[in-house]
Amino acid sequence: MLTAPIAYNYPERGFTMQILSYLSRKNIALRSFLSVLFISGLIGALAPLHRALSVTTIGFTLLLGVLFISIHMGSKPALAASVVAMLGYNFFFLPPLLTLTIEDPQNWVALAAFSITAVVTGQLSAHARQRALEAEEARLESERLYRELRCAFEIASQTEAIKRSEQMKSALLDAVTHDLRTPLTSIRAAATTLRKAYVSGQHIESELEEELIGMVDEESLHLDQLISNFVELARVESGHMLLKTSWSSLQDVTGVAVKRAERMSGEHAIVVEIPDTLPLLNIDERALSEVVYTLIDNAKKYSPPRSKVTVTARMSESGIEVSVHDEGIGIAAEDATRVFQKFYRGDETRVSAPHGLGVGLSIAKAIVEAHGGVIWVDQPGGATGTTIKFHIPVREESLCLPN
Repeated sequence: MLTAPIAYNYPERGFTMQILSYLSRKNIALRSFLSVLFISGLIGALAPLHRALSVTTIGFTLLLGVLFISIHMGSKPALAASVVAMLGYNFFFLPPLLTLTIEDPQNWVALAAFSITAVVTGQLSAHARQRALEAEEARLESERLYRELRCAFEIASQTEAIKRSEQMKSALLDAVTHDLRTPLTSIRAAATTLRKAYVSGQHIESELEEELIGMVDEESLHLDQLISNFVELARVESGHMLLKTSWSSLQDVTGVAVKRAERMSGEHAIVVEIPDTLPLLNIDERALSEVVYTLIDNAKKYSPPRSKVTVTARMSESGIEVSVHDEGIGIAAEDATRVFQKFYRGDETRVSAPHGLGVGLSIAKAIVEAHGGVIWVDQPGGATGTTIKFHIPVREESLCLPN
């Protein structure tokens, strides 16, 4: 599901500021008229106080009014306001009052200074206001672009995730279809041959009959293994891998896995080298046997026929280390960690390996980690075969138990 763009709430401006912002967008004539009206009102308010206030105080007050107009109305209304302020300042506050004439030369200087200051401050503040508005617009535009880009990135990442999910689903469906169909086809072919011979009363040689029955048995085991992998994968994906632990010996765990591997195919020699002095382990025997079987099965798949697969174990400082070694061409260094990912099968062009799901090692990794252990490819990149090791910690009390 695609995520909707995130809405941003900005604090609302005050009512007065909204009015001023609205007026600043209207035509210059209206803004100039309101500016003149504002300054005229300010002059009218100061006129009765001309005896109580000094000429300097009144001048600064009018300058503040012009500055306020320039900030909120713009440069041209501020210019109009400064002209009105200059005339009002001369007419109402510089002697002689109520005339535009000036007797004292110092007042001419004061009037000129007031006029220049009003115009310059008005223009500068208006210019600063314009830059501030442009900066605010740029900020809003940047935020808008940021929101749109983030939304676009989210959509793109979700689209890519959906695409990868579809590809994985398609690959999984193809693999499941192939892996289920292959043993079923063999079982059906053998069963059909036996059925036809039985119905027609035709005699089948004992060797052929034994071969057909063996095919049914072997492919049934293969089918059972596939279903077990599906069940384990579902448990791993759901996060509900509950271990049924008990005190077990590694010889028993390995023995079950080796017998199962030998039933599936007898083309490889499986050598087990596990000392009798290893302590008992508090483990899920069935789950850990599945790990050993997966490693042996992988070793057989990726090594030449009639080659040797060696299973060894030794006591380490904190537990038991089990290794499975084959005589294949090895695993590339860049694939050493990727082989434990779901549905990853490596470079199948390097060896003649059967098609599969590529979930066995990922399930083995989950089982080992559920026991508090680790699994890894030992010295990848070599040309003398592949060695995969896993380590299971040993509790102190197990060291005191008789094996």
